[in-house]
Amino acid sequence: PVKDKVVVNDRWGSNCKCKHGGYLTCNDHYNPGVLQKRKWEDCTTVDRGSWGYRRNVDLSSYLTMDDITDTLAEVVSCGGNMLLNVGPTHDGRIIPIFEERLRQTGDWLKVNGEAIYSSKPWTSQNDTVTKGIWFTSKPVNGEVVVYAIVLNWPSSNYLVLGTPVTSPKTTVNMLGYSPPLLWKQTATAGMNITMPNLSVNAMPCKWAWVLKLTNVV
Repeated sequence: PVKDKVVVNDRWGSNCKCKHGGYLTCNDHYNPGVLQKRKWEDCTTVDRGSWGYRRNVDLSSYLTMDDITDTLAEVVSCGGNMLLNVGPTHDGRIIPIFEERLRQTGDWLKVNGEAIYSSKPWTSQNDTVTKGIWFTSKPVNGEVVVYAIVLNWPSSNYLVLGTPVTSPKTTVNMLGYSPPLLWKQTATAGMNITMPNLSVNAMPCKWAWVLKLTNVV
């Protein structure tokens, strides 16, 4: 009777995983890296070695924000949901490093959530030329807008995208940065985008950057 109001995963009985349920989790840290036919979820945890709280853990065992944004971009681009776990202490406290990661993730989403919330997979999930680029899309004012999540800032300040096909009306903006970005078409119909020359303090965020592309296919 509540089938239209709740969603059920695939962990409610024997031989259910990756077969039955409203969405698939399959196993912990499930991340196929390609678009799936059904909705799915990557259940992951900030502590690489435990879902609970560990006293005897070193710093390298915790996910960095680069790890988190990399996983989030890949999962959402492929139509999945990311579940991020932290393990509280026995009396319910969230330790500082878990709090830091959660707050950092929230800060990143304040700037770039437009590319994540209510988004859908695009026709391509990642770029054909430059590695570390994942795409999402959503309708905005009657047009499909494409978001390119850039995991690594290009050392030359020039970013080449091979997948989007441009038009004379194509525009490029960076979320959290007002001026439009300059771009030109490459010989193979891709895009060569000039990234802004920003100081560290002027960056809209610290870990991954999102380009908003309009009028591309």
